[in-house]
Amino acid sequence: MRQIWAYKARDSQGNSISGEIESESKEYVLESLANRGLIPTTINSKSEKISLSNMLGNFGSAHREHLIVFTKKLMTLYRAGIPLLRALTIIERGANELGMEDEINSIKQDLQAGKPLSKALEQYPNKFPAIYVASIAAGEASGTLDEVLEHLALLVEKEMVLARQIKSAMRYPVIVIVAISIAIFVLMSFVVPKFANLYGKFGAELPTPTKIVMGTSAFFSSYWYVILIAVALFLFALKKFISTPKGRLLWDELMLKIPLLGDLILKANIARFANMLTSLFRSGVPMVTCLNILKETASNKVIASEIGELADSFEKGQEVGLDSAKKYKHFPNMALEMFQVGLESGSIESIMGELANHYEMELEYKSRHLAAMIEPLLTIFIGIIVMVLALSIFLPMWNLIKVFR
Repeated sequence: MRQIWAYKARDSQGNSISGEIESESKEYVLESLANRGLIPTTINSKSEKISLSNMLGNFGSAHREHLIVFTKKLMTLYRAGIPLLRALTIIERGANELGMEDEINSIKQDLQAGKPLSKALEQYPNKFPAIYVASIAAGEASGTLDEVLEHLALLVEKEMVLARQIKSAMRYPVIVIVAISIAIFVLMSFVVPKFANLYGKFGAELPTPTKIVMGTSAFFSSYWYVILIAVALFLFALKKFISTPKGRLLWDELMLKIPLLGDLILKANIARFANMLTSLFRSGVPMVTCLNILKETASNKVIASEIGELADSFEKGQEVGLDSAKKYKHFPNMALEMFQVGLESGSIESIMGELANHYEMELEYKSRHLAAMIEPLLTIFIGIIVMVLALSIFLPMWNLIKVFR
């Protein structure tokens, strides 16, 4: 299984260089650095970053805009008949704006040494994701590099737009939850203790809701550092667990079961699957190879395992329609049926293109209306919190009135 390795090395002049390489083993990283004339000082395996943007697409969350600009410039120059090395030299002049000065310089050196562009790009998985490199390799093999670059620019642009829509839709509920959390912290830490002292002075009998809230407040006030340490340890243990193959699989399965968010993640992954399958197959990559590439680069490991099942079924000549849908708990039946129809009719490109468009439209619609769907749940949650706090603070006032009488 391919993974990302972070390295630090020194060149022949003694300058310190750091970066990332995607490979199956540490030995390949050492060989790659040696071929570039670099002496490694540290090489560490790097766990894949888990974020909403990564879960929703194949191109990750970082540097999408830079990747789009780089891809479009390279496509324009290459299509104009300018050799790749010369094209990269032209792009290098504005590389500081893209944050790719070192990468482009190293890629040029690799091209001068006779390496193909895809091999030069794969040494920088933080800038050029695996699915991007695989598409470039397919374009080089089929002689359609300009078409592949154009298609990649469109795909990354689509992902950027969708990611922004989803982030925009999530902004409102996140702000509300953060505001409520801060309000509860302030009430429990400062307001409730003052009421507790007031009621204690008058010897008023406290109702059960008030006792619970005040007990919770006292616990938070006395053991806040224990709570922080416990939360930090839990998050550390969770991160370690998710970094294991079994833990990551369970985590990704849990993400797919979360209401609303799970549906978005599933639709995003299926849309990217269809889009990239179309791109790779159009470039002349064999179907089994296409599916194996998509299995390795799928952001959700549950979907990745089902793409692997799909590759096995295709290799064995088995149909993947509704009869075999039990093997695919998360892959939509519609996607399986259209994949099978595309294979049987010889029109896999157009069928997968239609499938991608369908799920992208659904994803766009749901992301736009996400805030409206979450709002009722937030309203109920806020109402319950306000009611509990209000009752706990104001119910004892009735007992205080009796005391005064």
